[in-house]
This record gives sequence, structure tokens and C-alpha cells, in this order.
Amino acid sequence: MSYTHKIAIIGAGFSGTMVAVQLLRQTRQPLTVYLIEPNLRQVGRGRAYSTDQDCHLLNVPAHNMSALPDEPAHFFTWAKARESGLLENRWVTEVTPNAFLPRRVYGDYLVDLLDKTEQQAANHCRLEKITANVIGITLEPGHIALKLDTGGLLSAQKAVLAIGNFPPSDSWVNGTDFTASGRYFSNPWQTDALAALLETRSCLLVGSGLTMVDWAIALSEVGYQGQIHSISRHGLMPQVHRPCQKRLTPLAFAAPTSVRRCLRQIRRLIQVSDHDWRAVLDALRPVSQSLWEALPLSEQRRFLRHLRTYWDCHRHRLAPVVGSRLDDLLNTGQLRQHSGRVLACHDNGQGVEVVFRARGQTKTQTLVVGAVANCTGSESNYRKLTNPLVQDLLNQHLIRPDPLVLGLDVAADGALIDAGGKVSKQLFTLGPPQKGRLWETTAVPELRGQAEKLARLLLAAGEA
Repeated sequence: MSYTHKIAIIGAGFSGTMVAVQLLRQTRQPLTVYLIEPNLRQVGRGRAYSTDQDCHLLNVPAHNMSALPDEPAHFFTWAKARESGLLENRWVTEVTPNAFLPRRVYGDYLVDLLDKTEQQAANHCRLEKITANVIGITLEPGHIALKLDTGGLLSAQKAVLAIGNFPPSDSWVNGTDFTASGRYFSNPWQTDALAALLETRSCLLVGSGLTMVDWAIALSEVGYQGQIHSISRHGLMPQVHRPCQKRLTPLAFAAPTSVRRCLRQIRRLIQVSDHDWRAVLDALRPVSQSLWEALPLSEQRRFLRHLRTYWDCHRHRLAPVVGSRLDDLLNTGQLRQHSGRVLACHDNGQGVEVVFRARGQTKTQTLVVGAVANCTGSESNYRKLTNPLVQDLLNQHLIRPDPLVLGLDVAADGALIDAGGKVSKQLFTLGPPQKGRLWETTAVPELRGQAEKLARLLLAAGEA
């Protein structure tokens, strides 16, 4: 009987799905891939592309959303073949390379790609989708045992933690009493959040980034008539893509030794360019990871402390139609943006009293709303996570946070690094856990390349 290599992928969002796809496409040897995901509906979609709200659009145009690095037009070609059906959606006005299509549609694309890859896989390959949570891992030489919350055990030679982003932290809430309130939604993606907010006359969205925009637009789309408040420390909202923006070739950029010098170079490039600043930032994308890695740790910390918020709102931009709807909400006054810090929240039985201090002010203000939703972004400090698998790996000292506490400590090839600094030969990751090392590692253009390279590495190790 021939030897069958077994690889377990924990998580079936974009990262996990594409590692599975690449393994099945690349392998020339007998292979079993376990794709493990607790939520059957999210297999192939993950949380990002499981939304049923058509107003939740991609933040990247179709021409740059291929899941396959070697087929850059793959997603656009797929979407174009379904143009007539897509145009029935009122949020879709065109199916062109520059179109920003619904995230739900992209989820359909990923599911279709996974299904077709499985169907076309060689006879010696097998994909097994497992609906479960992995709650523990035991490492032995050349072997991994994965404990499932269903009571089962899986055996594999390698495991990939494709665990993506985690729900936001409640650390901004002063005290723990309010977090148990039925008027507080700690995870804005929980299934009952939108329906609950619709029952209120006013609500507060804590945070002003992409998640806040998603929920403000979704509330508007389903006819919410109440007042929407948003608060963040700087009060900055995401910038908007320009329609049909011209693409520049990747820019040459000297490796920076300081954040100040890096920022100066970017400003200079924008000043001398004949194009909008958006095009310049996009042209830096292919080298952004190497620029980040070139910065000393102290300078990376300086960036996070002083520039992160400004970078995020310029780098991660909104589709033009979403930006237009957001402007409407602001101009009509239905959405009111506050800049400041929340000091306390109290459920008084009739609503939520939110005490905050506006930016630059000494006096506090009180806002009374019907509900509060946490839109502050994913928790990245793995020591604060309650996820059973993460806690198990930490307790066994098999993983450690990166020095910036943005994710996990990871080697250049995606191998996890344990508490003693040893690079694992059995545990690997990609995507958000690598944020400390790469910074830009959460969007499709970066993730598709990581998935392809990691699959190649895993297969080479299995054939050795």
C-alpha cells in the first residue's frame, strides 16, 4: 500500500480554502487534506464572505480579486460568465474589471472553486471536510493528533492554522457588568445583532473603520430610521476608492531605516507623481511587506503608535458606491461621528448611558442609546483569546505572540515558532497570524500568494 500524506487545515475561510485548493492542484503524490471548520455554512467563505447583505461589497476591484496567483483574471472571468444574474442585484451596476462586487458573490466564487478543484483532483487525492472545532493538538515525531470538540481524533503529518481574525476585544469597556447586558453586542457578526439593532431608536457603533461602515450601511439598507452614533479615538473613517483609477507599475522604494524617512519617501512619490495618492499607495503594495521587515522593531512600534490609524484609513478603502451612501448618512445627520474615548457604559433598564470624553476636551459627555455594538476590529493579542485551541497551544508552549503582539511569532516560511524560539516542522500558519512579521497580510492579493507557497512547502516536505 502506498504512503498517503495527510495535512490538516484548521479553518475554512479564504486562507484555509486556498491552501486546500493549492494542495490538490499541486500534489503528485497520494494526499489526504482535512479541511476543518465548525460552521458548515462558512466552508469556503469564512466570516468575511458569509454575509447575506448585498450592500457589503468587496473593498478591492474585481481585477485584483483572483484567488489564483497564476490566473490574475480568474475571478473576473468567473463573474463575467454570471453577469446577467449579478446585474439583478441593485448594488451591482456593472461587471467590469473595476467593479466592486458583493462579498457574498465572492463567497460563491470560492465555494465553486473549491468544489471544482475537488472534482478535478487526481484519484490519489482526497479532500475531507470536517464540521468541528479543533480544541487540542498533540505533537509527536512525524505525527500530529488533533482533538475535536465532537469527541473524535484526527491524525496528520502537518497542520495549518488558518484561523483568520478573531472577534473584537471588550477591553475598551470600563468594567465587566455591561458586557453581559442584552443591549451590548460584543461581536457585530453574531447572527442576531442586526435584528436587535433594528428594534432600537438609536445605537452606538464603537469604532469607525470598515466594520462600522458595514453596519451603518446595512442598517440604512433595511430601513432603520433611528440615530446611528459612531465613536473612535481619532474619528477617522476609511477613505474611498476612485472609480476606474489608473494602475501604476510597482514603484522602486529604498529600504527605510526609520518610519519618518519612509513617510517622507511616500510623500515625495505622491508629490512628483501625476496620479492620485491612491494610485501611489497601491503601487507600493508589492513591496510593502519588505519595507515593513526592513524597519527595526523600535520603528515598527513607532509606526503602530503614531501612524497606524492614518495608514489603515487610507490603505483599506471603500467601494465608491459605499462611500457615497456613507456620505448620505453623514449629510442627513442619521450617522453622527464622534472622536473621543468611551469611559463607561451602563444599562439603566431603558437604554445604555455611554460616558465619553471628546478628543481634546476635559469634560465628559453622556450619550443615551438603545444598544451598543463593538466594531473596534479583531483582537490580535493571542494571550487574551478564549479560543480553546489557541489556549491549548499557548499552555503547551507550542506558540508565542510576536514581539509586536499583532499575531504569532512565525518563521519566513510560515512555520510557527514555539515559546523557546524553536521553529516547528509540523505547525504552520498564514494570513492574520503573520501580521507582526509582514504587516500587510490580511487581503486576498497577499493571501493567495501565501497559500500557493505554503502548499508547495508542505508537499515538498511530505515527498522528502
